Amino acid sequence: MIAPADRSLPRADAGLLVALYALEVAALLAALAFNRYYNFFGDLTVQRAIVLIVPVALSLASCSYVVFRYRRLRRIDARQFTFTLAANLIAIALLLAAGELVVRAFSVRAPTGRSFAGTVLLPKSWDEVKARNAEVVAQANVSYLVADDVLGWVPGTNRRSADGLYSSSAEGLRSARPGISYAASPAPHRVAIVGDSYTFGLEVPFEDSWGSALEKSLGTDVTVLNLGVNGYGVDQASLRYERDGRPWRPEVAIFGFIEHDLYRSLSVYSFVTFPDWDLAFSKPRFVLTAGRLERLSDRVVSPAQILTTSSVTDLPFLGYDPGYNPDEWEQHLYDASFLIRFLLSRFPRWPAEGTGDRDNELEEINSELVVRFTRRATADGTAPVVAYFPSRGDFTGQDRSTKDRVLAALQRKGVAYLDLTSCIGAIGEEQAFIPGRPHYSAEGNAAVARCLLPAVRDRLTRR
Repeated sequence: MIAPADRSLPRADAGLLVALYALEVAALLAALAFNRYYNFFGDLTVQRAIVLIVPVALSLASCSYVVFRYRRLRRIDARQFTFTLAANLIAIALLLAAGELVVRAFSVRAPTGRSFAGTVLLPKSWDEVKARNAEVVAQANVSYLVADDVLGWVPGTNRRSADGLYSSSAEGLRSARPGISYAASPAPHRVAIVGDSYTFGLEVPFEDSWGSALEKSLGTDVTVLNLGVNGYGVDQASLRYERDGRPWRPEVAIFGFIEHDLYRSLSVYSFVTFPDWDLAFSKPRFVLTAGRLERLSDRVVSPAQILTTSSVTDLPFLGYDPGYNPDEWEQHLYDASFLIRFLLSRFPRWPAEGTGDRDNELEEINSELVVRFTRRATADGTAPVVAYFPSRGDFTGQDRSTKDRVLAALQRKGVAYLDLTSCIGAIGEEQAFIPGRPHYSAEGNAAVARCLLPAVRDRLTRR
């Protein structure tokens, strides 16, 4: 008599199931690692080698165990292997589907496309960038900053910002009230200050900016002209002084910068390198040719030209921008999956080679720009003062080797400078900065004015 067939469902083999999950996780980690360190032969470190080898070793071990269990189960009950594999594949499919739905449902609009869990999803979207830039440009008539064909952007004349915190003079300088004319009420002595948002006094009222505090300390016969502009690099600050500062014939000119300004000098498009900034503008870019500073173009790319460009790759001089990575904009068939985009964006490819050359370029261009400022000011009979302003990173242990290299280069080139790190640090980080913000508080601005006062008085006395 023939025994009836066993029609009951087999049970999943626990060991095999664990091995299959381990194999799939290890294969995913190996794929992400090889994608990240795709050029591992060019710059392979011990740490990167471990990141590559461990998931590969785990994949091989898991695969070996899967083969071993398959051969064993095939002799006992082939259905058990099939059932275990099917259970594994169904679970993985459900997990992937759930992940895809979660990323799609909870991704939000970002400056360059979509973002999930703080990670911008690659590839970036040029259409999204243009749409955001168009919104910024549309507000140009009511905003504080306007496009400038030489500097990229400047404060508009006779303006007040939407929040009422900033005003500009008839000449486009920061002022206590809109429409003030510094030319109409000349002072016996003038001090011009140029730089970025730290010089401008961003996030504090005019009277709390260090330029205003310095003016009060110097007395009624001295006017401080604030030519600082939010988001400027060393290059823009230098050009701002040459075009807008020199005509005032100041007796003293203060050039202030933070470490981040050094990186800005290598950028061409702020919305590419610093996409979180609300600046829909391009900026000037210097290069070194046979040791001499040269501009790529006398005029920056206008917002109108940017908005009519069909592809990011059509932007002029884009290859000079350190924030541009072609891989981040390239479209692929798998981009239809938000989950794949998130994984590849969360673990992106390691930056291309040539970082050392970029560091040298940063050091040489910025130091030469400061040298150029001091030489032109001195030739005009203006006493130059170069000041380094510490930001929060100077007090929280962040790497400041870039700033150190530039300051060392200035010293080699005979440029004296003031490093205000110890001076600002004397009042403490918590007091010097606005809570939760990168800029100086009223107390921090007052400390800057106190730090600079002796040097400015000394130069005015010599004059």
